[in-house]
Amino acid sequence: MVGKDFDVAKNIKMTENLQCQMLAVLSDFFTAMQQNAPKVEKTEILARMEVLLYLMAARLGISRAAMDRKAAANIKLGLLEEEQGEWKSALLELLHELEQA
Repeated sequence: MVGKDFDVAKNIKMTENLQCQMLAVLSDFFTAMQQNAPKVEKTEILARMEVLLYLMAARLGISRAAMDRKAAANIKLGLLEEEQGEWKSALLELLHELEQA
């Protein structure tokens, strides 16, 4: 039973570590935006954020495909609720990319 307890503790510690990394990267992003950082820096931060999201999902037993399906469903709902067209083209483009993957 000690082995199972160790695995559970290890998984909790890894999940907590990912949570801390996600908060740190989010903080980095807000700082970069506030300081009007170059596009390349913001791209790097957003890429790190994306990787951490997928790692957290995997740790929680959620596949990338499941996340993509849920994101597509949320986009479709957003398109139905979107009264102004300012986000419509961006949402349609993202939906198309998700459905192609």
